[in-house]
Amino acid sequence: MTRFLSNLSPSIIKWPDQAGKNIIEQNFREKGFPGIIGAIDGCHIKIDKPSNDPDSYINRKGFYSIQMHAVCDHRRKIIDLFVGYPDSGYPLQKYVLTPYRDRGNLNRYQNNFNVKLSQNRYVIEHCFGILKQKFRQLYHVKLRDIPLIVHFIRAACVLHNIALDDEFVVDIDPSSIPNNPALPATADNDDYDNDDDDDDAVGIRDRIAHLL
Repeated sequence: MTRFLSNLSPSIIKWPDQAGKNIIEQNFREKGFPGIIGAIDGCHIKIDKPSNDPDSYINRKGFYSIQMHAVCDHRRKIIDLFVGYPDSGYPLQKYVLTPYRDRGNLNRYQNNFNVKLSQNRYVIEHCFGILKQKFRQLYHVKLRDIPLIVHFIRAACVLHNIALDDEFVVDIDPSSIPNNPALPATADNDDYDNDDDDDDAVGIRDRIAHLL
């Protein structure tokens, strides 16, 4: 059943068509950030010591994990998914906006950009919180076979999307779900890899910052 659900992912976890993009963009626009069709983040999934190549799955915090990278829309529906090695960051790219690195010298446009980004990015953190509450095994997947772990995580994401589309209600502990953060996002954490920033994307981000 796990592999069956996982193999449904291409038809359940998919990039929106143009009509869908327009709806998503409008919802993010109403929250103060136009031109966005998804929020991206990575989530560590704790696992038992893998049977093959275990050292590759020790994360920066010293425990075995695999990372789920996902993009979700305004409804917290997952529209893109990758499950892979435990640690990686997001460089600034033309189609992936990251915060300005805050060294205490940001101008008001850059600070406002970081605040707006944080206020809209929280949906992916909320998505992960809901996902783990629905499927508690994601707090610690007690499997050692990496391909099976990937199938298990992907299957959970498929069921998450199906439940959203069917408006299936699940009892969730509100305290486990991140709230909309009051503080702006910054690039001073492991989520962002500024060393590989795209020069063209820097200009795009600056232009967007002045439009917000």
